[in-house]
Amino acid sequence: MTPTRSTLLALLVSLSLVLATVPAGVTAIQMTDTQTATDTLTVDRDGSADYRSIQAAVDAADSGDTVAVRPGVYYEQITVAENVTLVAPDRAILDGSRFVNGTALRVTGAAAPNVTGFTMRNYRLGVVANDTTGDWTLRDSTVIRASVGVYAPNASGNWTITDSAVSSTTYSGVFARASTGEWTIRDTRFVAVGGDGVDVRGSTGDWTVTNVVVDRSGADGVDASGSTGDWTVQHTTVRRSDTGIKAIASRGDWTVTDLTVQHSDVGLVTASSEGSWTVSDATVSTRDIGVFTARTTGAWSMRNTTIDIHIQGIHAVGTNGSWTVSDSSITVSGGETAIGIDARDAASGWSLDSVDVQSSGVDVAE
Repeated sequence: MTPTRSTLLALLVSLSLVLATVPAGVTAIQMTDTQTATDTLTVDRDGSADYRSIQAAVDAADSGDTVAVRPGVYYEQITVAENVTLVAPDRAILDGSRFVNGTALRVTGAAAPNVTGFTMRNYRLGVVANDTTGDWTLRDSTVIRASVGVYAPNASGNWTITDSAVSSTTYSGVFARASTGEWTIRDTRFVAVGGDGVDVRGSTGDWTVTNVVVDRSGADGVDASGSTGDWTVQHTTVRRSDTGIKAIASRGDWTVTDLTVQHSDVGLVTASSEGSWTVSDATVSTRDIGVFTARTTGAWSMRNTTIDIHIQGIHAVGTNGSWTVSDSSITVSGGETAIGIDARDAASGWSLDSVDVQSSGVDVAE
């Protein structure tokens, strides 16, 4: 049938109205090409969801998608190479008991996934992100009965661990030696770890540890020896460990606020370091030495701090930087050999303001 003149006129009017709603320089085809949408892919082992396997859903997901995992025990090793959200809203368990030297979750390359709500147990490694460049996040998750909780050496992204826990590991809770990003660990507990709570030796970059508890580590709460960068440790507790914070031969400025070290050997060890240290509102109650700072060159400021120790409160032999201690108390109870502050062979520039030093041996050795 040949269209009538009136029908053609109606089609032309309709087309002109559509084009009038499109911004200048943009065609209808261009608008379709630039539209983006994110999907949520569901996982349940019983077959009631989109996928039975977490890995199958992750492989099918595009960047920006969400993989939602329903409760259950999943015997899988997951590799994530996209910027996806991997979430278990009602908790889910990854179990590695069927694997030899298994890994619960591996992040690769520049991927920046957000992983939330999982318990990972019985793997050799919980989360692996070595040599990665992405800003990945581990949130509200637990790693238990592993060799290492989070393994991220040489990672350069600004990764985050938050609201999580690592327990019963053979070695460190977090192993991130030689990392270079400005990463953060906060609101996280490390309990009964065989090595350090956080091992970041040889790292660079400005990182933050806040609201962290390390209880019963086989070594130190945080070991950043040989590292370079400006670091912040705040609102953190270390109990029943060798040392609260260790930063031997480090180069960078440290800010330590509201640190508690209890039932350990030493509070802080910073021997041969070069940066400046600011310590405030700290409580150190340990067996041997409160603060060991021999041969350091940076300026030290300590205020509102309580040290209750057995052998030495502050060991600052051979230091070259200025020292200011204010509004603090140092109590040493180890007999005649006890020393409150040992500043022998230290450079001039010591200042004690409103500091109560009580030692069963020597209050201040200069």
